[in-house]
Amino acid sequence: MNKIIKPLIASAILIASSNVVYADSYSAEKLKEILTSQDDDCNEKVSFQEFFEETVTDNNDSYDVNKDGYITAGEVALEMKEDLVDTVNELNKHGVSEEAATKTITKELNSIAKESALIIKKMDSDGDNLVEPEELKAYQRKQFNKLDANNDGVITAADINKKQAKKGFGYLYNQN
Repeated sequence: MNKIIKPLIASAILIASSNVVYADSYSAEKLKEILTSQDDDCNEKVSFQEFFEETVTDNNDSYDVNKDGYITAGEVALEMKEDLVDTVNELNKHGVSEEAATKTITKELNSIAKESALIIKKMDSDGDNLVEPEELKAYQRKQFNKLDANNDGVITAADINKKQAKKGFGYLYNQN
């Protein structure tokens, strides 16, 4: 298990708290982009195989920093801190004041340890604070099943819309 990646953690963050694909930082366009990027055969449906391959197998950016086959909260926290650099660059690019940027950065840094531990806890079924390959696949299956609103074995725009409507978030994924 050398390739555990950013989309995995992104999906954990997106799905774990609300059981649906919803996050303040993800627009309808971003959700559509995520689903489209996973649809290898361009049939507007994402199978579990496509979902798993895109989020785990085919990605080169590993959270398993020390390449021991396991993911730890420390490794997730490290990646989150690296992503914070991108956030800072975006804030700077959009002209956000240094004071506001510092406030955002401080808030994020203070929450990273807790968030990374929660992510690991959600995936770690045996309680050893490590995410093993089989736990990763089982977690990804659960996340896939949560997104497959009609339980037909694929994720579509209709599934995302159905989940959003149930939670009262409205339509976050446009069907075209």
